[in-house]
Amino acid sequence: MANDYDKVFKENFEPLLPQLLEILFGLKIPKMVDLKDKLQVTMEREMDNLKKVVHDDPSLDYGIHWEFQTNDEDMRARNFLYYALFYYNHKIPLKQIVIFLGDNGGKNILNNTLEIEGLKLNFLVVDLKSIPKDVFLQSQTPEGVIMAILADFGEDKPETVIRQILQHLLKLIGRVDRLKKYQRQLQVLSRLRKLEVPVLNEIKLMPIYYDIETDGLYLQGIEVGIEKGIEVGIEKGIEKGAAQGFEKEMRFVVIQMLNAKKYSLDEISHISGATTAFIMDIAHELNIKL
Repeated sequence: MANDYDKVFKENFEPLLPQLLEILFGLKIPKMVDLKDKLQVTMEREMDNLKKVVHDDPSLDYGIHWEFQTNDEDMRARNFLYYALFYYNHKIPLKQIVIFLGDNGGKNILNNTLEIEGLKLNFLVVDLKSIPKDVFLQSQTPEGVIMAILADFGEDKPETVIRQILQHLLKLIGRVDRLKKYQRQLQVLSRLRKLEVPVLNEIKLMPIYYDIETDGLYLQGIEVGIEKGIEVGIEKGIEKGAAQGFEKEMRFVVIQMLNAKKYSLDEISHISGATTAFIMDIAHELNIKL
């Protein structure tokens, strides 16, 4: 389970980190490069997520290290050890960031200052659940958008936020196989918030989800249509899929959403790809008022 989380964060968080640090702390990172050697911490594990931030003026260079934590633990002693080992090897400062993924607010994890005789260590702590979801939903990358599942939902219900995430992914991603990748990643991250069931339910309501499972011709229609824009692609895919029997699958999606009794006519139309007339006909058959 932990390996699943690690894989998603390693793939997604590094390109997102500069944007997040600038938004939260005003810290601008011009460029990050790999360090050739890694620091081995034998009592714990290899020091992962370590980069060098480079500037036109080398005197401004520093290292940056970030670590994800799901447990509320005091990180000061460990980060002190990391800093000492890093400085011994590279002779440049190290900025350290702890990203807290716990479902409940942390207490020990927020201890980010260590003062002992002659030394003072400060590092950044980011509690993702304290960051408004819109910070991630406004991202122009799918890696940023899916992080909204770990953020502060405010007054919105989880189902509403999950729907927003999936709709933003749909707009950003131009290939169906890539959408599947981020749907899977969203399911993995949702376990940290105990939201795997509503995430799976909302994914199943997406027309592309059913296309992936049932209709290769519809998939081709979407792939062709994406070249002209994702919204046109969906319409083209539905038109072609309907001609090949996809109407049955679209009808199923509409019925599921109508029975849920929590979606407006426009929402059902947008998510299912069905026309409002098609939806109203089904609602009339089922004696459901919209």
